[in-house]
Amino acid sequence: ELVSRSASPITLIDALNGIDLHVAEGTRLGLIGPNGAGKSTLLSVMAGLLPPTSGSVEVHGRVLALLGGAGAGLDQEATGRDNIVSMGVQLGESPASMRARIDDITDFSGLGGRIDHPVYSYSSGMQTRLRFSILTSLRPDILLIDEGLGTADAEFAERAGRRLNDFVSAAGIMVLASHGDDLLRQQCDVAVLLDAGVVCAAGPLGQVLERYHHGVTSQLSDHRIGI
Repeated sequence: ELVSRSASPITLIDALNGIDLHVAEGTRLGLIGPNGAGKSTLLSVMAGLLPPTSGSVEVHGRVLALLGGAGAGLDQEATGRDNIVSMGVQLGESPASMRARIDDITDFSGLGGRIDHPVYSYSSGMQTRLRFSILTSLRPDILLIDEGLGTADAEFAERAGRRLNDFVSAAGIMVLASHGDDLLRQQCDVAVLLDAGVVCAAGPLGQVLERYHHGVTSQLSDHRIGI
């Protein structure tokens, strides 16, 4: 008896389309747009986690990315202390250099004695603080952040903002995807508005936010955008 099965149709979705973007040193770039606009996908492409299906990505400098959920990249069974070393090693640092950073990272994160507890016992905010503190202790040339510090408390967010200011002033590049106007206004000076994977507007943050909130989507995806 012959049994046949028809293949389910495959739908291909262009998560990003026609984006031609140049980001210069010292830039604080905000990625703005509704859910599904392509912000996280663009960050993943910038980070080298997703290869583009067409075109190319050219990066000059060391890239570190704070992407995914609060605990992404952390070993939930290991302590915060052990995670400092293991995450640093995964990012190309030596175990000795990470051990030398433990006290500073612990102090900045505000975890105190909890640094020796397993990460699964941490709140989302504590895990966010640990990841942010580890990554920014490494001083990358390019820092990519998805949804900012939404699960962190206000006091830590303020300290994190000062660290980001220091980072960008040292000629680094920061790209921040967020729905929070306040965070974007604190950390970014220019922005790109994405919708359905295309660039709809780019320029000074205030102007792009205004266009976003007014629902204006004049597509500029056929033009090279320098930020």
